[in-house]
Amino acid sequence: MDKNYSVFSLLSKELSDRKTSAITVWHVGGEDIRLRIPLLLKLREKGFNVGAVGSEDGNTFADVQIPYFRYTLERGINPWADIYTRSQLSALFRQHQPDIVHSFDTKPAMIAPIVAMKAGIPGRVRTITGMGYVFSSTSILALALRPIYRHLQQQAAIATDITIFQNPDDRAYFCKHKMVLDGRDDLVLGSGIDIEGLIKNSPAPEKLAATRRELGLEGQLVVIMISRLVVSKGVREFLQAASIVCQQMKNVTFLLVGSVSSEGRQAVPIQEIHQQARVVRYLGPRNDIPTLLNLSDVFVLPSYYREGVPRVLLEAATMELPLITTDMPGCKEVVKDGWNGLVVPPKNGKALATAILQLLNFPEQRNLMGKRSKLHVEANFSLNQVANAYADIYSRVLKLPKTIKSE
Repeated sequence: MDKNYSVFSLLSKELSDRKTSAITVWHVGGEDIRLRIPLLLKLREKGFNVGAVGSEDGNTFADVQIPYFRYTLERGINPWADIYTRSQLSALFRQHQPDIVHSFDTKPAMIAPIVAMKAGIPGRVRTITGMGYVFSSTSILALALRPIYRHLQQQAAIATDITIFQNPDDRAYFCKHKMVLDGRDDLVLGSGIDIEGLIKNSPAPEKLAATRRELGLEGQLVVIMISRLVVSKGVREFLQAASIVCQQMKNVTFLLVGSVSSEGRQAVPIQEIHQQARVVRYLGPRNDIPTLLNLSDVFVLPSYYREGVPRVLLEAATMELPLITTDMPGCKEVVKDGWNGLVVPPKNGKALATAILQLLNFPEQRNLMGKRSKLHVEANFSLNQVANAYADIYSRVLKLPKTIKSE
């Protein structure tokens, strides 16, 4: 039988008890939850007990001694799979009773807050990491899914204490469509970049030289894009721009790095990539991204996918690269047009080629923009800034009067 009871009076005692015991925060995500490890470590430094729940194997969490729990999460539309996901999360939350459940990514952010509320978890936070395929595509399916998406987000909002947005555009859309409760939202740009860690792990000169030789990049200007092979990430525009640029410049190499996608019509077929091998070298997924960024002269992300704030843009900026991206939510927060890079219209390969040529032909401009990119990340997207913002939000959440529903 459902029981609804006010926990406001109990909360004072709980908060008093927590003065002698750290607050436990769990981050709940999907197949790339490992990307939250630097943020979780920073939160642990600030006195939180941290844990993670995701759908990947979780080996990297054992290396840093962060408790990790695996569950089943299917990205596509599958109600039966979602029921199983809810039951797994419910069992985890009820058994371990973390103080705060903080969910990331589209599905976890819609499912986890409701499950956490029913399991009696006092703090429920979600981060909207972009609006994805449903708002990137104009397909019949995407258009049909939009009202369903809005309804599900409205339901999740009822169970959420604070909804965090990574860019102002997403925040405005959610507020307009009542997908967040009044006064229960906040803005935190990105998920934080470990600037010191990236720089510390920069490859030695001999490693750079070896990779340069291995890839045949001596004497070449290098333009790089790192992304899953998804249409809305702008992969086709990158291929088109590379073809145009290579007709005008001979000492330039285009590198495409990332995994093949299985997202149906959104996936760019690998055969299409191979057909452009004359102008673009596809390296597949790589584990030496800092090395590749160090070897590059220009970073390109022509995405029209509704990103939160693309982590890869921030990583490239930290490595002092000039950036070229599109005038899309999340992307335009990282790139100030004409200052640390160039912003082009989405779905426009010719405009992208023009921007690439502009940066390739002016090395002083490239270098200046690259230095500004790093300064921009340090000032607005550092890991410590995001961890401080989250710590403040967690404190506010646990002080909110609320009703927890336990079943």
